[in-house]
Amino acid sequence: MTDQANARPAEPGPSDPLCVGVRHGTTQVIWMNDPRRRNALSLEIRSVLIAEMEAAMADPEVRAIVLAGSGGCFCAGGDIAGMKDMKAGASRARLQDIHRLVRLMHYGPKPVIAAVEGWAVGGGLSLAAACDVIVASREAKFALSFARIGLMPDLGALQALPARIGVGRTRLLAYTARTIDAETAAAWGVADELCAPGEAVAAAMRMAEETGRLAPLAIAATKQTLARAPQGMDELLSGEADTQALLFCTDDLKEGAAAFLEKRPAEFRGA
Repeated sequence: MTDQANARPAEPGPSDPLCVGVRHGTTQVIWMNDPRRRNALSLEIRSVLIAEMEAAMADPEVRAIVLAGSGGCFCAGGDIAGMKDMKAGASRARLQDIHRLVRLMHYGPKPVIAAVEGWAVGGGLSLAAACDVIVASREAKFALSFARIGLMPDLGALQALPARIGVGRTRLLAYTARTIDAETAAAWGVADELCAPGEAVAAAMRMAEETGRLAPLAIAATKQTLARAPQGMDELLSGEADTQALLFCTDDLKEGAAAFLEKRPAEFRGA
């Protein structure tokens, strides 16, 4: 689906698919759309979410991705009803499937911005933390609640959250399953930007549009270098030299330099 770049984002309805992608200019908004179950990560929603994310990452017209949940809730985590009788082999296969999504978001060339309304708990918080940036409503709530049902945090949360908030606060969230509000989340670094209730998708889209005006190859190189962290300074500088040398040969660099000198907006083409 496509929509006008400046149109106010409309949520998908109950008759729409479990995951809906809508284009707004150079931004792809991906909606998790199972509000009856608070967008829990059922096997059904996982498969279509992975497909939507793969398509957005591969689309040359898309420069940033917004991930959102319909019905006033980002994601309530895993589908607990489907877990209680699961055996070890099925559990491993289930995780390996959604690990494709986490790796795609982490290593993919395009920034992913989480637009969090309502709850981001359990796997929902893990999914938000796998995004590059988290924009949250001031009424959002966050919890790393896995231990309440006898599990450890998954979907990469034990790497992504310490990178955001440090090991100590990650331990606190994991060992207590405590719920924190949006103000605390922002103060700790779980959320990067807060907005009025109901405005998270619009705020995330504005941020995505800022990204869309920048050089996409440079953004991709920056993201993929950050994805390799932590690394030693020598390794970082060596990789930086290789990647920057390639960027110096791009048409985007020529256009960016010319636009700066001519005092006009640059028109980057990703080449």
